Amino acid sequence: MLTSFPPRDGTLIPRKSYMWASVQTVRGYPKHCSVCSVWRTDGQKPRQRPADAVVEEIVQSRRLGFRFIALADDNFYPVTLTDLELAERQKNKAHLEQLKAIRAERFELMSRLARLPKDTVFYTQITMEAAEDDEFLDAMKSAHILGALVGVEAVTPDGLKDVYKDFNLSGQALIDRLKNFRSHGIHVLGSFIFGLPSDKPATFDATAALADAADLTFAQFVILTPFPGTVDFAKWEKTVDVTTAQVNGIPLTRRWLIPQESRPKYFGLRPTMSADEVRQRTQAVWDKFYSFDSIWRRSSFLKSLKARAAFVLISKIYRQMYADTGITTDSARMARSTKIASWLAKPCRLLFAGRPMPDLEVPPSPGMYPEPEMASGD
Repeated sequence: MLTSFPPRDGTLIPRKSYMWASVQTVRGYPKHCSVCSVWRTDGQKPRQRPADAVVEEIVQSRRLGFRFIALADDNFYPVTLTDLELAERQKNKAHLEQLKAIRAERFELMSRLARLPKDTVFYTQITMEAAEDDEFLDAMKSAHILGALVGVEAVTPDGLKDVYKDFNLSGQALIDRLKNFRSHGIHVLGSFIFGLPSDKPATFDATAALADAADLTFAQFVILTPFPGTVDFAKWEKTVDVTTAQVNGIPLTRRWLIPQESRPKYFGLRPTMSADEVRQRTQAVWDKFYSFDSIWRRSSFLKSLKARAAFVLISKIYRQMYADTGITTDSARMARSTKIASWLAKPCRLLFAGRPMPDLEVPPSPGMYPEPEMASGD
């Protein structure tokens, strides 16, 4: 249990400068994906904050008028059904009970979030494995956790091996798994990585097709960057001759010290395509997914014209945040994209705002009243 986590003071947040608030509920990532630095910095053992502390912090934000709140976890689903099955097969009773306790704490937290005002909306980050846990997804829906970033990363078996994420699926099985989130009322922001060693031109087309077929509400397509501390960085660093690979005297392996306007933006691990081709194909996938026709089609789950127009605006803002940030982009174009995104975000902020609720009470812990029925996945 993460009891030493200091709560943030929400009263210090300038309400008019933010669309949403954020709260962290669990720290630690049990996987070992090659692109990920979290399991190195935060450890692989999940440590959860007590539900009381989390709910107090959330209620504080809701009192201030934040009705959209990010549960800023690297994985809101720290115990999978596979984890439980493995502990049972190993007859590791102590470990099994520990896992069950962590899972029970997740459900306790969600049962209390379910009692907050119904216009409160949460979103988080979660692994693909949650899609096979219908009970957990039902609890998320009941708790108003209506959106989740899911690290898909790659759509081919070879790509998943590249990132040490072969616990994910590919092909039609991946589409079905992603659709299960949506069938339970959870909207997915799918995250994909391009520039993997196994990527080919056809990979980009396959990724764009899958993102469309899987009913993703949003998607992001990022270019592989080996961050310090990751497995990918260690492999990449060994391939670089620091005596020749320099920018203004700074080794490429210390790229964060290179001024942004001079810093390369692609660091291939045994690349099969040129940096410029990776950039162009990545931008093309962005443009296809966020074309007006594609956005309008995805907005069909909304009933009113006003809501669909807002969805288009939000989608365009998200795309603009990533516009002109390709491998060859200079700092002036990046600054211009940031300015445009900021300008578009001003009217959008009003869509996220809620009325302040200074008298909102903290939902009591379970056991003080009967548990509500879980919402159906329809």
